[in-house]
Amino acid sequence: MQENTNKAIAINSLILYVRLVVISISGLLYTRFSLEALGVNDYGLYSVIACIITFISVLNTIMVTTSNRFIAIAIGLHDKQEICNQFNINLLIHIAIALLTIVLATPIGHWYIQNFVSYNGNMSVVKVVYDISIISAALSFVGVPYNGLLMARERFLVFCSTDVLMSLFKLFFTYLLISHFENKLIVYSWMMAFMAAFPTFVFWLYCRKAFANTTRFVFVRQWKKYNEVLKFSASIGIGAIAMIGKVQGGALIINMFFTTAMNAGLAVANSVNTILMTFANNAQKPISPQIVKSFAVGDMERCTNLVCLASKATYLSMFFVSIPFLISPELIFGLWLKSIPPYAVTFTRLLIIDNLIFSINAGVNDFVNATGKIKLYQIVINSLIVSAVIVGYIAIRCGMPPEYLFYVYITFSFIVFVVRPFILKHISQFNVSHLIHSSYMPVLTITFAFLLVFIIKPYISQLQCCLIAYVFWGILVYVFAFNKMERRWLNQKLLTICQKLAGRKKKC
Repeated sequence: MQENTNKAIAINSLILYVRLVVISISGLLYTRFSLEALGVNDYGLYSVIACIITFISVLNTIMVTTSNRFIAIAIGLHDKQEICNQFNINLLIHIAIALLTIVLATPIGHWYIQNFVSYNGNMSVVKVVYDISIISAALSFVGVPYNGLLMARERFLVFCSTDVLMSLFKLFFTYLLISHFENKLIVYSWMMAFMAAFPTFVFWLYCRKAFANTTRFVFVRQWKKYNEVLKFSASIGIGAIAMIGKVQGGALIINMFFTTAMNAGLAVANSVNTILMTFANNAQKPISPQIVKSFAVGDMERCTNLVCLASKATYLSMFFVSIPFLISPELIFGLWLKSIPPYAVTFTRLLIIDNLIFSINAGVNDFVNATGKIKLYQIVINSLIVSAVIVGYIAIRCGMPPEYLFYVYITFSFIVFVVRPFILKHISQFNVSHLIHSSYMPVLTITFAFLLVFIIKPYISQLQCCLIAYVFWGILVYVFAFNKMERRWLNQKLLTICQKLAGRKKKC
């Protein structure tokens, strides 16, 4: 497959969306079965444990973006030795992170569990669940450079098929857990640990065979290269800490001031939003490596167009799959779950709105990372994200209802949306006016026009409202999201399909 082609983007997008269909259906059923098997309190508890691990593994989160960026740049420059060097540099750093995580995570996590986790059951079980999760997280860290190599090489089929296999296994096991096993929380933790660690083995095995020259062990003695990776990751770290603080901090704040039952409601909302964001990010994933590679070879026109495409496609994809949860979440949750945890519907709606605002700039991060000039961008944007958590904490501590935490998140996400283009213009020669005209304006027009659907909602059934909403959304996208050339191309494709169908009918 040739790199830097629109055909590659189309093929990889198709692979990602096939994966998404399986993972989405499995994920929705898996959440229902997990909630039924564990109960509201244990399911809420596990979501809190997952938040703690995410905080402690922040170093690994930082390095994911770093690995992808440096390996993709080397591939874009067609330097085989540099690709091998960058892979080994990132692999050694990740092994160090895995060991450091185990050393630091155990005492920090046990201290937090002992002092802050609200749980009515046996606290020693909580610590065992936590320790199991830490071991699996450390093993998964080692797989990040292999994942980065697969992403940069655009071998989406490999990790997509692995994700599909793991999703089906998770679905089967959680269903089995409902009526089998005694210590369900411990068994569930071991299952999740296996799910987290298994992809590392698959990626290692595939890359060792498919990219033998790249993954052969080479101890790089050029300490300057390690320094470049670590300096870049330090700047990325601000963003990783901010995003983890926002997503996982919300769960910890809810647990601190309310109950694990309400954490279960937030966990369900996060599960829905994870699936929706995965769908949206699938529109961006095939484009991201191409943005970096286009920048590496100096093709700024293509790079700019890809950034605009990624931003628009990600937002519209997120909007498309969010419509049922915005229009009729009560109907969806009633069909999906046997019992709906407290605040699950409210949290889901608010998280969707927050993620929609944030997804408008989806392609901008890839461009900024490609330039390497990320310090100012990371400091300003992520200071605002951290401020959202702090202000949200203060609001809840002052006695506000739990949903006010997410009202604060939405407010700060809108501020970030407004500020981002100004910073982008300051740090680069990026054509911000083109981004506003070709991405921001179409999606904002579609969004405000779509609000008309909520006027008719009280007068028709929820199912009818969803159907009308999708038809109206499709018309809005056709009119406002596509330019004249794209509409002409789409019309030709639809005409060709209609002619083929008409031809088949005549033969019959």
